[in-house]
Amino acid sequence: MKADFRSSPQFAETLAFYTRLLGMNGHVFGARGLCGHAENPDAYFIGQSFVGGAEDGVANHLYRVARNGGVPVRLNERETRHIRLPADGHRLAAATATDKAGFDRIEIWLGNSLTAGADVQGRIEQIDWSSAGDRLLLVVAGTGADLAGIHGGYAQKQSTDAPSWLPDVNWGEGEDLWRSIWIWDCIDEPALLTTARLNVWEASWCGPDMIGAIASDHHAEGSWYAATLAIIDAHSGKVVLSHVPPDQIGVPRGSPDGGKVAVIRAFCSDRGLVAGELALVDAKTGAVDIVPTNGIDVTSVEWRSSGSVQLAGLRGHETVAADYDLQTRQLTEHWASSDLTSGEWAPISYPVGDSGSLLVAESYATSPFLVEVGAGGLREIFSFAAPDSVRTGTHGAIEPFAWTAPDGLEIQGWLVRPTQTATATPLLIDVHGGPVSAHRNRWMVRTRAAPLLAARGWTILFPNPRGSTGRGDAFARAVKGDMGGADADDILSGIDALAAKGWVDPARVAVTGTSYGGFMSAWLPTRSDRLAAAIPISPVGDWHSQHRTTQIPEFDALFLDASPWDGSGAYYARSPAFFKQRKKVPTLVMAGGIDKSTPSSQALECHFAALRSGSPSALMTYPKAGHSVRTYPEYFDSAARIVWWLETYVGGVPSAQEAKEARLDQGERKAHRSGRRRHNRLLDRLSPAEGRNQEGDAA
Repeated sequence: MKADFRSSPQFAETLAFYTRLLGMNGHVFGARGLCGHAENPDAYFIGQSFVGGAEDGVANHLYRVARNGGVPVRLNERETRHIRLPADGHRLAAATATDKAGFDRIEIWLGNSLTAGADVQGRIEQIDWSSAGDRLLLVVAGTGADLAGIHGGYAQKQSTDAPSWLPDVNWGEGEDLWRSIWIWDCIDEPALLTTARLNVWEASWCGPDMIGAIASDHHAEGSWYAATLAIIDAHSGKVVLSHVPPDQIGVPRGSPDGGKVAVIRAFCSDRGLVAGELALVDAKTGAVDIVPTNGIDVTSVEWRSSGSVQLAGLRGHETVAADYDLQTRQLTEHWASSDLTSGEWAPISYPVGDSGSLLVAESYATSPFLVEVGAGGLREIFSFAAPDSVRTGTHGAIEPFAWTAPDGLEIQGWLVRPTQTATATPLLIDVHGGPVSAHRNRWMVRTRAAPLLAARGWTILFPNPRGSTGRGDAFARAVKGDMGGADADDILSGIDALAAKGWVDPARVAVTGTSYGGFMSAWLPTRSDRLAAAIPISPVGDWHSQHRTTQIPEFDALFLDASPWDGSGAYYARSPAFFKQRKKVPTLVMAGGIDKSTPSSQALECHFAALRSGSPSALMTYPKAGHSVRTYPEYFDSAARIVWWLETYVGGVPSAQEAKEARLDQGERKAHRSGRRRHNRLLDRLSPAEGRNQEGDAA
């Protein structure tokens, strides 16, 4: 496989497909950071677009749109990171990048006008208005701080005029590695509130004088796994109260009256992806009240008032938005759907007025669209569909799917099936990252190669094995100490369930996934002979070396529930690179060159193990990509290579005539010798072993 794949028909088709879905040259295809207010006729969001072509990557800018409908208006030219409205809903705060190396900018907008701004050294990762709307809280990452895996999992680097031969220096210390809180009165320069030895990951005002923050005593990315909720004096920066959660904690939101801090507590694998129980922590006493959420794994929290909390989250296949009344202790669900979901990484909604909500909804076949949820249900404000969007019906249809694991536990997932098929299809299993995460009914753009393969007659299974969110704490925690055990059986049993229905051909099954899904894609061929191809992306091959090279060594110690200093145990027994594949499985491995969550050396170990198993294997390392290879145009290139790899080593769908001949029973074959010869030629052509022998040298 050549380094430059752009001349291949697969790349041309992939680029054309995604160009039509996403639009180019400024079309806004999606939104995040959505916020609005009942007293403000407008809503605001950060719009995502390709300002230039596909190779220029995605730009993020500030937009305003009338809530009663209309065309969004772009307000700025800077790369926009975060936006936030105050309690009165009028002035908008926006955090943006600058042209000044190592600095971000905080700005205040009123309508279409920029009224104030100030520079801050570092990267602004969160902003929050005080309840009175007179001050802003900024969470700022130092210029050398690592980013979380969902944001690329790499270390920030500043451009410099120094000679290129100078070494990168890492000695584990430095003021530029910490995250801190700054306070801005919207007039003078922002002032630093917290200092080193207190690392702040997230923060929110809790009344006028206190701040609720997720904090740890070290700057390393892995220290987040032991973070606590710190109540910080907004004047001195001192911690006055700490709440130690049973597991991980995130998404702090202080009540307007300063009485409580709402947080999500859960067993978690990724900073930024906290899904679990909603806890209300008393800001003065530390007393904890657990909110009854009717089976919802909460992912988003906002205070509607001091007596009401809005939440969003997952419950099985459903995305749910609801309100919790603190006085009556009643949960009221405003919207629940398996036909749509919201949010890039997890369900998100934003409260408006007494009971309304704003969210960006989407589904596999539906481009994102901005909606307001009210008493009458969903009301569309604006659709981000591209003008020349493709007919999505030709790229498969999605449906919820469930099956039974070997131990009797129900496993859920999502299934994309080709719209027209007369026979059992090839199957691609796409395993999500985490492992504490979940597949949802997400827009097909976010599924990499799935729509391209569905158009070719493939079925794609998106499993949510044990460890996934949306099924409660016990289900998520079941992966602890057994990563690569029962969860692997959950996935493999999905093949059996689909084959039993006659929907897929068990001889033509491939697996892919990123991060934890990358690990599983390298692991399954060593545990089962059912795989015809594997495509691990940002995988882990060797848990021993992973622990010593990753930015998050606490992750593997937590999820393997073992010691990395032990030469045996789970660190050896669950490392794909230490085992040969059960059969020769053509393996395409991909990684980001600047990834610190699963360093590219892990992909090299998987590639080496596949080759030494006698399999064709190719290793693609994208030098400027981070974790999970999500940047553009790398994402397009990786999708095209997946299609090529599967077409080459697994094959496509037989024609209707070939399928009919293949279904002839033994008696008919004896009566029709010419039909038998054609049938045998078909089986030869579809044989995975034959295909590997023919194509191995070319790869």
